[in-house]
Amino acid sequence: MNLLITQAEIEALPEDPRQRFVGIEEICRKRLYEETGSEQDWSIIQDARLRYMSTVVAAAKYYKIEPISEVELPKKTSWKDDEFNDFVAELQFYTMQLMLESAEKNSRLSILLEGSTRDRLFTLVSHLRDHVRKLDGPEARIDRLVRVIDDFEKELRRPRLQYIAVAALSMVIISSVADLGGAATTITELVHKVQETVGLAKEEQNKEAASRMLPQAEVKKLAPPRTETFGRSAPKPKAPAYSSDLDDDIPF
Repeated sequence: MNLLITQAEIEALPEDPRQRFVGIEEICRKRLYEETGSEQDWSIIQDARLRYMSTVVAAAKYYKIEPISEVELPKKTSWKDDEFNDFVAELQFYTMQLMLESAEKNSRLSILLEGSTRDRLFTLVSHLRDHVRKLDGPEARIDRLVRVIDDFEKELRRPRLQYIAVAALSMVIISSVADLGGAATTITELVHKVQETVGLAKEEQNKEAASRMLPQAEVKKLAPPRTETFGRSAPKPKAPAYSSDLDDDIPF
């Protein structure tokens, strides 16, 4: 029985457990649809769906992604169509929350590179590389600095630039040329311009994002998709005991 995802594909996913789970689910879902898209044999479709569910739940248990980790897999002998449909619907609900969580975290640690900002950074990096190559220093050190700049340039080609990439470039370059006297001045200034360009662009993006945010009162709290969850029964909530004179303390 073929697995829906390979070891190499898992290792290529982000290291963050929640992001890795999202990646595993996405790859397995694509393979499932590829296998069953034109399949007419219900037994084969059944097997593929069970493999998909088994793989996703196993990943959820390993990475402790609740409540998916609590799902009990159905037996093939007692399979029902609705069980799979309910599982997918609920899984998508929680996976979307994980994706939004990841996007929010990523936005705090990175910047979306837009045309003018990206172009300016490429220009600064090109000048930086040229000046480093002209340094009068050990060849091995210069080669290492060029590799650091090349790695940073690769990061610039991604949709978002991680702040840690800017910090790594700055730390390595500035510390490596500190003992080279006047020749290091221009290089240090170029690194500072890279930092400044990223900082100003992020500030502008933050202002624009703040202008689009809804007022606090209009933000709605997410709720589970239903009280009866797949593979387990959620306990019925007990009615809270409170008096009518506490109405003013309720935050909605």
